[in-house]
Amino acid sequence: MTEAKKNAQIDREKVSNENTTEPRTGRVDAPLATVRGKDEVTFAQRLRAETAQAHRFAESTNFVKGILKGVMDLESFANMQAGMYLVYEALEAELDRHKDHPLVSRVYFPVLSRKAALEEDLEFLYGEDWQSKVRSTPARQEYVDRIHWLGDNDPDLLVAHSYTRYLGDLSGGQVIAKIARRSLGLEGPDGLRFFDFEKIDSAKAFKDEYRSRLNNLPLSDLRASEIIDEAKQVFALNQRLFEELEGSWIRTLANCLPLGFNRRKRA
Repeated sequence: MTEAKKNAQIDREKVSNENTTEPRTGRVDAPLATVRGKDEVTFAQRLRAETAQAHRFAESTNFVKGILKGVMDLESFANMQAGMYLVYEALEAELDRHKDHPLVSRVYFPVLSRKAALEEDLEFLYGEDWQSKVRSTPARQEYVDRIHWLGDNDPDLLVAHSYTRYLGDLSGGQVIAKIARRSLGLEGPDGLRFFDFEKIDSAKAFKDEYRSRLNNLPLSDLRASEIIDEAKQVFALNQRLFEELEGSWIRTLANCLPLGFNRRKRA
């Protein structure tokens, strides 16, 4: 078996069944089936179970499927991370501003901060003038505006953004990092620092602690439902980010086709 075929087989195993009912890039709580029918369901379990469909939709874009199959280049990867930078810049500004808030303070962990890591990655990917390459788009602006609106009007719901982004990065982000390293030929930490939570010794232990904090939030039933609804909205915002990036994925896919393939198809 050639090296290329081996890598393709590995990628297929990573992606697994396209029709699976569970998200493929890692989740933070028990599978949905184990939650149904329980007499007592924790808030963290509800949050995980009730956002599962929204998570699957976000992963259903061609861009995410391409990443999971190892179809990417440095240009499209850098563009994706530029969008992440704008999101985390806004999110971490609001979390810092509300670090003493009754709810936000319970899930406020400075060790999770990704902004500085993204700045290093973007400098590697774009060069010293990386800031001039980071541009807003309609989907990115919608995401950033939502975060700042919550910071000004309803900070409770920032919990949903923290949960969805950070725990997703601690879980599924590690899968993407491994595929990106192989597909892009990256060595060492350069370009992939975003995925490296070096200040966290055990991702599992940390996620357990985070879930425990979620379960002990002083929430009314209504407020709990509103945080879950906001988490669904976060996945929808991420889906729109990925849909915007699909053009770059299609160009990358075309570049991977054998020389002359398109010409033969047109003939």
